[in-house]
Amino acid sequence: MDTVKADNIAVDIADENKKKNETLTTELHFELLKQYAWLSSAVIGVIIFLIQLKIVAVGEAVYVSMASLGLLIFFAVIGQDHIVDSLLKGKDVYQISKMLKFIRGTSMGCLGFGAGYFSITLF
Repeated sequence: MDTVKADNIAVDIADENKKKNETLTTELHFELLKQYAWLSSAVIGVIIFLIQLKIVAVGEAVYVSMASLGLLIFFAVIGQDHIVDSLLKGKDVYQISKMLKFIRGTSMGCLGFGAGYFSITLF
């Protein structure tokens, strides 16, 4: 009788930990996408600041960089919306992990390309 009770307690603890991990993972994904968008906004702000100081001339590099960084913000917001929409439909973060991985990778690629392309023109 005691082993059955101990097994039930172990199963309950495992289920509780899985739910906590799922919640934490979902929150971390949402926050990560939010941070990507904020970082992109900051880089856009730096570019605008450098343009206003006439350190950088407006040209192809600025347009390409701004487009890439704007695309990052778009993907980050779409990713956050996808998380919320999926949770409303009763899915967990593990069911949408492939899409989130794609969105995170695309966002980081846009950030790297946008900031990198712009920084190349500075030197």
